[in-house]
Amino acid sequence: MEKIELDLQAQGISSGYSEFYNEKMANIQPEAEAAIGSPLPWDSMPDVDQLTQLEKPGYLPVENGYAVADDGSMAVAVKTLMPNTTPQMWDWWFGWHSAHSDRYQLWHPGSHISAKWEDGRDDVCYVGRNSIIKEKIGKMTLSAAIQFKSPIEFGFPYRTVNRPDNAVYICAKIGHPKLPFDYGTLVHQVRVTEEGTEMRSRFWMSGRYVSARQDNLLNRASAEILQKVKALPREFAQDLLRHCAEEMNHLASILPDLYKQYATQDTVGISGATTHHGDAKFEEAVMATLFNKVPVKQRPASIYEPKTVEDIINIVRYAKKEGRRITITSGGHSFSANFLRDECLLIDMKHFDECHLNVENKTAEAGPAVGGSTLMKALYKHDLFFPAGHCIGVCLGGYLLQGGYGWNGRKLGIACESILGMDIITADGELIYADPDTHADLFWAARGAGAGFFGIVVKFYLKVYDLPKYRAVIAHNFAIKHLEDVYRWAHAVGPEIPKAVEFQMVMSKNVLNFMGPGIEAIAPIFADTKDEFEEAKHFMKNSPIAHKATIKTPAINPGIDMLYKTVMSHYPENHCWGVDNMWTHAAIDDLMPHIKEIAETLPPAPSHFLWLNWHPGNLDTDMAYSNEDNIYLSLYSCWKNPADTSQYGNWASDMMRNMEPHATGIQLADEALHKRTAPFMAEENFKKVEAIRAERDPGGLFHQWHSKPEYLG
Repeated sequence: MEKIELDLQAQGISSGYSEFYNEKMANIQPEAEAAIGSPLPWDSMPDVDQLTQLEKPGYLPVENGYAVADDGSMAVAVKTLMPNTTPQMWDWWFGWHSAHSDRYQLWHPGSHISAKWEDGRDDVCYVGRNSIIKEKIGKMTLSAAIQFKSPIEFGFPYRTVNRPDNAVYICAKIGHPKLPFDYGTLVHQVRVTEEGTEMRSRFWMSGRYVSARQDNLLNRASAEILQKVKALPREFAQDLLRHCAEEMNHLASILPDLYKQYATQDTVGISGATTHHGDAKFEEAVMATLFNKVPVKQRPASIYEPKTVEDIINIVRYAKKEGRRITITSGGHSFSANFLRDECLLIDMKHFDECHLNVENKTAEAGPAVGGSTLMKALYKHDLFFPAGHCIGVCLGGYLLQGGYGWNGRKLGIACESILGMDIITADGELIYADPDTHADLFWAARGAGAGFFGIVVKFYLKVYDLPKYRAVIAHNFAIKHLEDVYRWAHAVGPEIPKAVEFQMVMSKNVLNFMGPGIEAIAPIFADTKDEFEEAKHFMKNSPIAHKATIKTPAINPGIDMLYKTVMSHYPENHCWGVDNMWTHAAIDDLMPHIKEIAETLPPAPSHFLWLNWHPGNLDTDMAYSNEDNIYLSLYSCWKNPADTSQYGNWASDMMRNMEPHATGIQLADEALHKRTAPFMAEENFKKVEAIRAERDPGGLFHQWHSKPEYLG
């Protein structure tokens, strides 16, 4: 390669890259040169909605050429042969070059002026980030925001992110660096050839491709005006073809040596934040993942906050290469903090919080960090419903994987039964779709494995339901002196409670924050018909102990916001918690001594004892989830000062340990497996889960539960 002596510092080129800087550009390749002469008919060029044709084998009718429509819209195609390069080199380049202008200038000396990442970071990730560039294309100096996207967002199939050895797809929207408008789309496919690789580039610019980055009425109107009055000059399409052919051909000649010298394989770059053990804000990042503020000794090696599936794939592949293990949090409650393990790589899914409804089909697509209450409020606007969790802040990821006990669950079933499919990143670092017919083993295991699942769910496809027409809550509040009467009645009436009622009782030291020690008997009702509604109200209205209630409320519809607000009065944020639970069908005479002991030793409010009359009978779905019974009991000790942990921290598990002879297992929601081992799955189901794990995650990449009983291996 011919070298030209230049004042590199004046050009902005650091001495570290000077050996790769060459202003003498090689001649562009013949096919591209031949295409520059004159434009093609507009209808000869595939439109942007056909961009996924690049994924098909072979070639398209136009691989080099440009066209300009009457409205100023432009389409450009360029093919560049690039011997001795690999798709991985190009994937690395698009992350590496944007951090510094002198790297960017290597690509097209004299035309590339400046580049920087909008977030100011210096790493090699590009998907999900914006590169702010300035360059000369023909006679025009262009400033733009190159907004790199996942190929999946552009409609490409999952295999385009799973097979980087065969091909990579660099996808981006092109827009104004400061204003919220885009004016183009680009795709570069880099695929393997016998000599190295070839890049097939496509651009759609100006005219009809001007759009508002944020969809609102004002931006849409502005975009329509810009389409008409702010079109790029017509010669820009021809200039862009030449520019792309020049820069790709030039870079191909230096890329192998650049990659060899500067590409590092011992780190992982992602579009989201990364915090390592020892960083100044590491402890702050750890505590931000915890709803339960009880001090936890375990610390991960790093916390990753991915924004794209590519981020997660990169983390998984890095972890496998380095022999590290992975844990995941979706940002919910997780009282036991199962995801905090020493030296693990913790993936915080907080950015996977998008939710899209299909009202007509009664389906939803939701990320694992979508809060159940957020989903419910969105559904209510369209008279739709989902058995989401009862607490604000409980996110779908952990909630659905462990089963999901939610609103109207006795009627609609465990929430994970309403999962139609999932997008999962496997232990091999591949993005797959799982449902009853595709990767059915993972679909089966994910519904019930909880924190022991061996994959990362990035999206749930959910069935949603019509909003029950008749909704109400009835509450009877009793003083603690009526404890025995209340619990004997609840135990006796359990089998008769209609499925439209989710009957539960909460014992605390200060009912309603003013009554003192007592019991709240609460009956949320979700009925579809008037007759069902009247039947649902009957057992509370005609309760033989109703006259003993200090306060009784009629059937009123508090609305979804108040429903969640009422629940959260029992689960305040920024507190320490000790929790545990059990399923049982024991006789009330066997349970009563323990209930009285709980009442006597219950820590101060908002600590509480939850009794839920479940009485299953509709669990007929074949899945990992398999453990439930007539009555669910759960204990919650709560305190503000971490110094009180020694006094209250083990109370819940100690009480449950005393009741183990009457238990048939636990649920994985509010568990304490780090303190007390208990069955959480039928033995045959667990063995099947472990068999699938052995095949899908033989190296144990993903951490499991804190503990498991002996019969579970």
